[in-house]
Amino acid sequence: MKNPWLFRLAILLAVSALLLIIGGAMVGPGTQPTPAAISTHRIAATAVSLLALVVTLWLAFGDPRPQARRLGWLTLALAVLQDSVGHAAVLTRIPVTGGIAHALMAPLFFAAVVAIAVVTSPGWNKGPEHVRDYGWPSMRSLAILTPIVVIIQILLGAAFRQKALTLLPHVLGAMFVALVILLESIFVLQQFPTHRALRPAAKTLLGVAFGQVFLGLTALIMKSMAEDTDPAVIITVASHVTGGALTLATTIVLSILIRRNVQPRIEEQDEEEAEQPAAS
Repeated sequence: MKNPWLFRLAILLAVSALLLIIGGAMVGPGTQPTPAAISTHRIAATAVSLLALVVTLWLAFGDPRPQARRLGWLTLALAVLQDSVGHAAVLTRIPVTGGIAHALMAPLFFAAVVAIAVVTSPGWNKGPEHVRDYGWPSMRSLAILTPIVVIIQILLGAAFRQKALTLLPHVLGAMFVALVILLESIFVLQQFPTHRALRPAAKTLLGVAFGQVFLGLTALIMKSMAEDTDPAVIITVASHVTGGALTLATTIVLSILIRRNVQPRIEEQDEEEAEQPAAS
């Protein structure tokens, strides 16, 4: 879809959503936010929701591509859910459950917005550059697995911050997620070293993921040296939370590009064709 204004609004929405995640992490569990900080976060959330409404409805009703329209409706649903669980975390008697849900929905919403920016970008209009998958495990299966394990890792981190789980599951999960991301990124760079879309997306994911590992280690060290309410701890934890959202978004983007550009392995394609009924 060649509409530069929709793309620009999607970029603005993505930046606004990321800033909202940062603000939410700064007033999250372990902090002592002032009423003014909480009020500011709610106002910012309302503004982001209104902008999301404009962008998603524009995409849902103005884009001729069925998949793009479904992405618009999905993003709008995530925006509504994010607002709902955010209010539940503050106004209900289940702050832990609401807090965990809100900490999960926020990066999901951000990732969906980034996906909108990708599918409305000028680069997307150039069309796919088809390549054949020949490795094992297949790139298309890794494109499904990687976002799932990142989402689970974000959920474990949120549960730890809400004191619903110990740190151990989050640490073990970080090792596994880092391995999966490393595997997917290296496979992309080895199999398609000159691909105009896949190569930069894989390199970006590698950089973001290992930056996130560094932020996680820094946050862990800071928490062992100071109280949770110490400004240095709050900043490092907020940075780690933001890094999780960025990791999920870059993972989703790479998965979208893989599904668009990488064709199934020949044996997988033969199996799919064999399962289809023969034409009469």
